[in-house]
Amino acid sequence: MEEWDPAVVKLLSIFMPTSFERRLAIKGYSRFVHYTTAENLFRILDKEEIWFRNTRCMNDHRDIEHGIMQLHQWSNNPQSTASLVSALEACMPGVWQAGLKKYHHWLPNLRTQSYVLSVAEQDSDENETGRLALWRAFEKGAVGVAVVVDVAPFMKMTDALMAYPGPVTYWTRQQFEDEFNVVAHRILANKDFLLQVSKFALTEMVFLMLLFAATCSKHAALHQEREWRVLTNPLLWPSTRFIEHQAVIDGIPQTVYRLPLKNSPDDNLTGIELPQLIDRVIIGPSIHVGPIRDAIVAKLTEKNVPDAASRVIASGIPVRATGMG
Repeated sequence: MEEWDPAVVKLLSIFMPTSFERRLAIKGYSRFVHYTTAENLFRILDKEEIWFRNTRCMNDHRDIEHGIMQLHQWSNNPQSTASLVSALEACMPGVWQAGLKKYHHWLPNLRTQSYVLSVAEQDSDENETGRLALWRAFEKGAVGVAVVVDVAPFMKMTDALMAYPGPVTYWTRQQFEDEFNVVAHRILANKDFLLQVSKFALTEMVFLMLLFAATCSKHAALHQEREWRVLTNPLLWPSTRFIEHQAVIDGIPQTVYRLPLKNSPDDNLTGIELPQLIDRVIIGPSIHVGPIRDAIVAKLTEKNVPDAASRVIASGIPVRATGMG
């Protein structure tokens, strides 16, 4: 975060403490990984673009509703919100209601027009096998791959894309409330700083705090995923870099937003082009690993990815013929 405005960093540390700490934990040597199908990897490489999917068309079509419902239950309980509301009122009267009003105004749009690219944190001990919990998310017969990428493009401070990364939280109801109590404590501890911030900026921070709490929350049982979401919304954050496109995916007609993998150094957007984007490709469980690996190596070589053969490995996880039981 060295390149970020110190005031922005401080606001994030106050209003999104867990997200801020997760960002601090990401180092230059860290890696993200995008789990997808081998078929989709070929589309990404051929088109040199990635697709942002509508949250209603993801594996769990009610995925975003979990966070919205948690936030609804919390914000409608005066006892739960009391400490946060009191802290905000002490800094800037009316800012809580203004931020909450903006959230409710945009909520129908957040439900229907949230588009995301999902990645996960990659541990070094997963560099050969990937993560079993994520391989199990693929439908039977689909060939999964884990595309390991540098974290740098995700951590840069830029509005070039109008798409913003955030870690997914896996909070219980109590952890959800605890997070906002931490926010209240940090607001009071930084009151002198916040008194220098405009009401507009504080309202926006309250709105963004609520927005990401709603759209980047999942059930606590899914914590092994360690997902990050790059979130965009064509109405809330219009962008000239995304291309609206209608596609049929797994038999479902839907709108996606295509992002060409093109650097823009003047906008501090770098590292998203081939060949530097892909660090490693791990092939998931399959009985056809040999020909799949040969084809991926050939395709990466075609795209000028250096030393492609050393970048593509098989997870070695055996294919189960039947389920457990």
